[in-house]
Formats: sequence, structure tokens, C-alpha cells
Amino acid sequence: MKIGDMVRNVMYVRTNPVVNESRGWKPIEPGHVGVVIDVRPDRLNNPPLSGYCDVVLSVDGETVRCGNYGQSTFEVIV
Repeated sequence: MKIGDMVRNVMYVRTNPVVNESRGWKPIEPGHVGVVIDVRPDRLNNPPLSGYCDVVLSVDGETVRCGNYGQSTFEVIV
């Protein structure tokens, strides 16, 4: 995965992963398309588990930023 790749989320995501439905923030279901805007390696685990990425998704005509997700949350489609 690299910056500029077009991806699709394969898991539920949120604009803020630490805020749940009780605050009124509904998760975004899998299948939305977006663009990778940042990629970072895993520097917290030894050995590294996965890299992290930030993605801007298109959800019902609106842009939604999803930050600091594991790269396995998205699949590269282009």
C-alpha cells in the first residue's frame, strides 16, 4: 500500500476509532472507496504487526477521513 492508492474498506471504520455509537457516531460499513493519504510503519510492536494508514473515503457523496487504521482494514483496488 502506498500514498495515492485507491482502496476499499473491508471492515467497519469510523472517523474517530475511539468514539462509538453511544455518542451518535455510526460506523461506516465495508465497501466504500477512497484514496490513501498517508502510510506509516508499525514502530510499536516487535516484530511489526502491520503498517498504519490514513484514508479519505467517499461515503454517500461526502468525504470522510479515517486515520490511523491498520493497512489490513483496506484492500487496494487500483
